[in-house]
Amino acid sequence: MRKKLFYLLAVLLIGMWAHHVWLRVGKPAMTDVVRKNHDKDFVSLSAGTTAYELHKGDGPVVVLVHGFSIPSAVWDNTFNAMTDAGFTVLRYDLYGRGFSDRPNTKYNSDLFVTQLKELTDKLIPGKKFALCGLSMGGAISVAFADKYPQNVEKLVLIDPAGFPMATPAAAKIVKVPLIGDYFGRVFARRAIEKGIADNFTTGTPPILMAATLQQTEYAGYADAIVSTIRHMNMTGMEETYQRVGKSGKPVLLLWGRADKVVPFANAEKVRAAMPGAKFVELEKSGHIPTIDESARANRVILEFLADS
Repeated sequence: MRKKLFYLLAVLLIGMWAHHVWLRVGKPAMTDVVRKNHDKDFVSLSAGTTAYELHKGDGPVVVLVHGFSIPSAVWDNTFNAMTDAGFTVLRYDLYGRGFSDRPNTKYNSDLFVTQLKELTDKLIPGKKFALCGLSMGGAISVAFADKYPQNVEKLVLIDPAGFPMATPAAAKIVKVPLIGDYFGRVFARRAIEKGIADNFTTGTPPILMAATLQQTEYAGYADAIVSTIRHMNMTGMEETYQRVGKSGKPVLLLWGRADKVVPFANAEKVRAAMPGAKFVELEKSGHIPTIDESARANRVILEFLADS
């Protein structure tokens, strides 16, 4: 009886492991051919290839940094508003997301800050720029400004991560070794598809839903999400925010009152760490005000960036 149970358990574990491997190797890799087929510009960096879009205007330079799970398509209307206003604008996909590579590494602040530094050094060398970061992109932007203050002119932070907040049950499971890896590969797409609606009060734009799900079709996306949950500091950055707050750089902080992802109460924590920040509350917005209240949010951002 014990032997039968042992063999049954062994078969089950082998089956799960085989399924785990198949969930990656059974998907196509993100390659330059894929990027070219989707008309994406891309550049090779130290940890992998990064997909980007760069518009060169006569105005100030702005770099847009998206968040945890939705790729740079989240910036569509903001990118267009900035280019129409004459700004030079760069947006890109973080490693593991969109059409960028999914390197087999730790997805932490150092990885994302280095990606941003190498990308801007290659595409806009010698230029100071404003950083506009959404959610986790806000945390990356603050970490970048802390490490490379000479590169940053201004900061726009939209519902940024970096301060304590509740950890979802799924994230707790993902942090468990082995079990979390399997759980992530099985449920990442499902979790993203189900959870994307929590970002908005006005409904999920179909184009954005399509872009978010498209990235999950390629090998490595789920692993990148799991690694980010495990290694990216998104709740303990108070001292980093304080240092950047003391630097004297102009900061604009926007927050949606109905944010279900990063609690609106965290706005006060950011303001305490950055007392000089200009704060704008968007009463009708969720986690992404540049979509829920696009006209107002983009207007406020453009006015802040244009103010000398």
